[in-house]
Amino acid sequence: MSKVTETQELTEEARQSVDEAWPLFIDFLKKKKARVTQARKIVLTQVFSRHDHFCADDLAAELSSGPNHVSRGTVYRTLALMEEVGFVRVIRDTDVHAHYEHTFNHPNHEHMICDGCGEFIEFSADPLAGLIEKACRKHNFEERTHRVVVFGLCEECQNK
Repeated sequence: MSKVTETQELTEEARQSVDEAWPLFIDFLKKKKARVTQARKIVLTQVFSRHDHFCADDLAAELSSGPNHVSRGTVYRTLALMEEVGFVRVIRDTDVHAHYEHTFNHPNHEHMICDGCGEFIEFSADPLAGLIEKACRKHNFEERTHRVVVFGLCEECQNK
């Protein structure tokens, strides 16, 4: 995916998400006594322009040059902050590589990851989410987030 610059057009959905999330992120950063910078807004905007499961290194490479250059360290630190505030979710594959996806204004879903080709398959698990909520209530546990990842082989890899 190509780098999004100030002059390029974001999709309407991405623009609305950035416009809604940025003030919330500013509040979060101020509460953490973290700096509010243009570089962090660039990272947030680039993340919200994506609709895939990406690695931090890929994002850092996209932002490594040009007018919206952001350092690798800033990308990693901003992703960590975005995870903490709940704007992105980390999914680890079988090799424990971290993949990110933005979750702001997106319905909750779970993942299947193919051991053969590495494909991420998203699926809705509303009944499972209900069971998790019920278990949390039973144990008086306040859920922050949850992840369900199923590993196996996709149909294409099974047919090889």
